[in-house]
Amino acid sequence: MLASLLAVSLAIAPGQPPKEDKKAPELSAEAKKELKKLEGKWQVVKALGSEGEADVKELDAFCAIEGTKLTFTRGTKTEVAEVTALDPGADPKCIDLTEARPGRPERVTEGMFKLDGDTLHLAMAAPKDGKLRPAGVEKPTDGRIIVWVMKRVKE
Repeated sequence: MLASLLAVSLAIAPGQPPKEDKKAPELSAEAKKELKKLEGKWQVVKALGSEGEADVKELDAFCAIEGTKLTFTRGTKTEVAEVTALDPGADPKCIDLTEARPGRPERVTEGMFKLDGDTLHLAMAAPKDGKLRPAGVEKPTDGRIIVWVMKRVKE
């Protein structure tokens, strides 16, 4: 099950930037400050699901964060999402990502994250279950949730 969840959550089509005709909601000053801490390139080092840990050694997966834009890459495939909400007061912090793809409806994925030095834990549902906020950033008990553990790439 974890392998299929991992495959589904990383089965990404060529990325498209968020639609330009819609303005993303303005984030609060506190949210922008928190998002600024996340800026940079992150390498996926671990993926946790309800059935355990997936082997990500051969995955070659990264997440780049710049402003409100998150770019997920795996090999040559890319997916782009926009941070449309962030609650820096929650523990762990809540984040909503919106993906706009031409010819398809917008897709919102609710997540949670925790930053610990150069390690980022990002929990979210598989894309088809996106409107499902995880309970935390530890090993999930719900089979629809995956926790990505990422290390900041030193450039």
